[in-house]
Amino acid sequence: MSLRLISSRPASVQGSSRSRLLWATTASVGPLSSPQQRAFMLLSGTGQPLRPRHKRLPDTYTAFIGPRAMGLHTTAFKRSPWPTGPVDTNAPIVAETRADPTLPGQTLTLFQKVKGFISFYKSGLKELISNIKSVNRIKDRLAEGSPISRDELQIIRRTPADKWRLAPFGFLVVVIPEIIPLTIFLFPGICPSTCVTYGQVAKGAAKSDAKRTNLHAQAVARIEGLGLAPADFANTKSLAGMAQGGKGIFGLDSLARDDLQLVSRFLGLGGIGLVNNEAQLRTRLADHLEYLRTDDRLLLAEQAVDRLGLTELHRACQERAIPSSGRSDEQLRASLSDWTEMSRDMPILPIVWSRLALFNQLK
Repeated sequence: MSLRLISSRPASVQGSSRSRLLWATTASVGPLSSPQQRAFMLLSGTGQPLRPRHKRLPDTYTAFIGPRAMGLHTTAFKRSPWPTGPVDTNAPIVAETRADPTLPGQTLTLFQKVKGFISFYKSGLKELISNIKSVNRIKDRLAEGSPISRDELQIIRRTPADKWRLAPFGFLVVVIPEIIPLTIFLFPGICPSTCVTYGQVAKGAAKSDAKRTNLHAQAVARIEGLGLAPADFANTKSLAGMAQGGKGIFGLDSLARDDLQLVSRFLGLGGIGLVNNEAQLRTRLADHLEYLRTDDRLLLAEQAVDRLGLTELHRACQERAIPSSGRSDEQLRASLSDWTEMSRDMPILPIVWSRLALFNQLK
């Protein structure tokens, strides 16, 4: 398999205790190697691995989660009951279930935009409150040995930070909603993930892609210094051969300091206070790679790539440093599908290096 270049369609490392819950979810989608399985023990201390979700994902379920769950454009969090009747497995992807005034293809008056933003933020806060209540229930189910879905993985991942934004953002929505756009422009971190619009995600993606273009030039220089060429990263078989053994730039533990910072910035992890703390940055990168491995397996198991809402699709691509600015919905889904297929049999870090090496050619 080769990476899609200028086309119409276009390691696992045990981390800190913060990431074990993320790793645990991967046990629901198939057998893994023994080092990984040790990371998938329950947090309750029972030492029992999670049970498989089911031997085979029913076709009716994979079709059903599209219109009712994965179609949610903001978070794709809400869960749906098991379908009671036959479902058309060829059903098209449905429209976004929450009205986002920034989604493309709309012609709105100023009044309609203002009204749309207020409604969107209020429904986002309601969803956040529901997610906060769901976190403990999900953890209780994990303690009982039950698997979780991708929706629930995202709830666990995003809600802890979101709940601290609930009070200040809720105050703005209830008391002075007119200044929310200005507040978000000045302080983007105040907005919970359930209230982030497609416009915000697309704007952030454009900025991130511009930064990654500069990092790509640094990566090419580094790769050529090792006697390799960017073209060596375009083929899955060639990439797997180079990454075999997980040494040098392909192993988290063997990453040099400069390479560690380069990969972390490329994935958007280079936060304040971490750049000069190598151990903390290495742990943060390990956590993110573990999360991506888990998320990839759930996307594959639930056949969810083609059913992600537009905003959630952009988020998933940005988490993997897949360029999304100026690209069509079909191109993003194809790129994300390529990534998840590669991650079936390959550690995540070599895939990240392939994106670093070929960033300006991925279309």
